[in-house]
Amino acid sequence: MYRFTLKPLGWMGAIALLTAIAPPVAAQNNGSRLTCQTRATLNPGVTLNYRITGSLLEGAAQPQELAAAAGLALTVQWYDRNGQLQTLLRNAVLNNDPQLAPGGDYRQLPFEAPFRPQRHRGDLLYATPASVHGLYVSLRPTNEQPQQIQIVHALRSGEYVRSRVGTCQSEVPEMDRLVDEQLRRLQARLEAQDWAEADLITRRLLAPGSTPNPPFNTVLLSPEQIRTIDQLWHRASNGRFGLSVQLRVWQQMRAAHPRNSEAAVNGLRDRLGWQLKTPRAEEDFISSDWLNESELTYSLTAPVGHLPWVGVSDAVVQAVAVPPPGVHCGVCTVDAMQLRYDRFYQYIPQRMEQVEPWLLRGN
Repeated sequence: MYRFTLKPLGWMGAIALLTAIAPPVAAQNNGSRLTCQTRATLNPGVTLNYRITGSLLEGAAQPQELAAAAGLALTVQWYDRNGQLQTLLRNAVLNNDPQLAPGGDYRQLPFEAPFRPQRHRGDLLYATPASVHGLYVSLRPTNEQPQQIQIVHALRSGEYVRSRVGTCQSEVPEMDRLVDEQLRRLQARLEAQDWAEADLITRRLLAPGSTPNPPFNTVLLSPEQIRTIDQLWHRASNGRFGLSVQLRVWQQMRAAHPRNSEAAVNGLRDRLGWQLKTPRAEEDFISSDWLNESELTYSLTAPVGHLPWVGVSDAVVQAVAVPPPGVHCGVCTVDAMQLRYDRFYQYIPQRMEQVEPWLLRGN
């Protein structure tokens, strides 16, 4: 029986993997495209970012068929001490051969329970031969298109890091076109300094459900697309607005409140000018001390980092608060209040986590 120690590793473990950079491998195109992302923290300030892309066979009757037909490739990146993005593995092929697992048994790996292999059941489990000491991937669910991912990664023999639960998304054939269209609209609105429309488009890309009539329900943006959004805002505002501006403030707040996420979120709110300064003329019983969409300052006189916003459009909140005629909803007002208060404390850390790996920390 193999025994493993699961713990964060230091810089030397990460550097050791640099000798295992794999040449690009073209993934097969056998069916619906899939993108998965997750990350693992080695120690404070050191994070590995994992991104998987490829195809899974459509219409496979059994999970074993689905796994065998996969053409998945893995990229692993991290930031060095100078804040520069480094690539450990690029488009390394993933293989579902059980012999790649320690002792030929994936069940010995320290995945969390929902991702752990089960006896007598086909599992979406993979490994990459490009990793020196072993890198293992588990996708869930196994009986349909995967929605979540977890990775167990050995950076030296017998010691593993385990990623947090990440997200998988099936790629809609027209998704790239739709995203590119939104990015072109964003560029045009920012060049015209139409800050309100640019903010709406940005939220449509980063959190589609926060806007009315989004062009897609969900989207897992690529690192390049996230950087493009940030650069467009940065250039149009002469460095005043953008995701990286907000990220720097968030890192300061998180450092000031390392064990209190709510305090960090409140600090960010205050610095970026998202807190209500004077009482509203009319109380609507839904709003909080966070600014609503219509109360934002859509100009360069706004506080640094004020845009793009992270809230939910007024139209979406009102649609939740006031159900259609004939529809009874006993908790609609409570749900609307949650969108204008509690959601900030959940979404802001998630948003910063989403963009942090792909924005240069030194800038």
